[in-house]
Amino acid sequence: MTDPKPSMFLPLKHRDFAFLWTGQSLSSIGNAMFPIILAMVVLDRHSGATGLGVVLAVQGIALAVGTVLAASIGDRWRRTRVMIGADVVRAVGVAAIAIAPVHLNTAVFMVLVIAIGIAEGLFLPAYSAVPPRLLPEEALQGGNALSALSQYVSMVAGPTLAGLVIAGVGPGPALWIDVGTFAASLATLVFIKETDAANARDESPDEEETGGIIRRGLRDFNEGIREIRSRPWVGASIGMATVVMTFCVAPAFLAAPIVAEKSLGGSAAYGAAFAALGVGSIIGSIVGGKIRTSRPGTVACCGLFTIFGSVGSLAVLPLVGVLICWAIAGVGVTVFSILWMTALQQDVPDRVLGRVMALDWLGSQGLMPLGYAAAGLVAASIGTRDMLIVSAFIVLIAAPLPLLVRGGTTFSSRPAAVENEPAGTTV
Repeated sequence: MTDPKPSMFLPLKHRDFAFLWTGQSLSSIGNAMFPIILAMVVLDRHSGATGLGVVLAVQGIALAVGTVLAASIGDRWRRTRVMIGADVVRAVGVAAIAIAPVHLNTAVFMVLVIAIGIAEGLFLPAYSAVPPRLLPEEALQGGNALSALSQYVSMVAGPTLAGLVIAGVGPGPALWIDVGTFAASLATLVFIKETDAANARDESPDEEETGGIIRRGLRDFNEGIREIRSRPWVGASIGMATVVMTFCVAPAFLAAPIVAEKSLGGSAAYGAAFAALGVGSIIGSIVGGKIRTSRPGTVACCGLFTIFGSVGSLAVLPLVGVLICWAIAGVGVTVFSILWMTALQQDVPDRVLGRVMALDWLGSQGLMPLGYAAAGLVAASIGTRDMLIVSAFIVLIAAPLPLLVRGGTTFSSRPAAVENEPAGTTV
């Protein structure tokens, strides 16, 4: 290859992305802290395991609802404005819980959890879709690698910080730290400038005659679906990710604490497994930012084969083997994520990118609660070990499926167009 290798740190030379990355690096620590703090708050409210399950399920559903809403508004409003609004809602919601975490009225508590979940669902697709408005195309891969790096460093640091603060002074101060991370995000977002061309709304001539917000939202949602269907590699990859996350990753996450307690040495082993996953993900962020290949789809899907080892290891390997497999999976999944996000940002038109990102998040994350519920039933029926073995082999079947469709190996619609159309034509 004569092209220079992409630099992971090139995006930081761009002022607006540097602001974005700095704020989100701090905010992602708060995001990683919140589930730990929320669990402790719920248990302190004497709600028990059942109550915790209800709260987590409600939050997951709210996140999915927010993602659906993002499919409508993500391309109509400035993406930074969507992110600012979501951060305001999350900061206010977490602050309200922090004021009286234990004595807060149950109905009010649930409303706040729902609001925080919806806001997060709005935020994530907008954040994924905003880099093309701030960076040139050659810097996108490095930008996605930096975002992944901060995310996975936070995945290790956030729960650790939450645990230390809760153990030392309780969940209330930990919640205020979370509020502070959202404030840091807001402080950087307000300084980001998107170009006028990027901010122009893509309105059809009959915009004022659409018959209301709901009809317009459905139209936007359907347009996102059509955009995905016009790119077979996008639809196949989202479908594959939905299967893997719902029927492989969710069962593994559900089974991990059970297996750790029964055969790996207890809760310390459970924590070590996620620490290994985080370390692997950090390495994957660095590797993913340096990869230069004409077949990113092939490389990305090969990375997902590592999930086979992480899921299967829980069924058959001792702790050392589990830690190695989870670290390797962290590398593979993160490489997939970086190449996948970069491909979407480069191939999907900006006017619909927010909708496509929202549908991607909905497919890969939205059915996780269903996966947890199904995994519990399957484990009760055939046993945890057999469930994990079945889930591991599902990975082997699902991971290569995107490679079988047009554009799957290149994660792009462009090569096929270049081969069949005059030079310079793109799809």
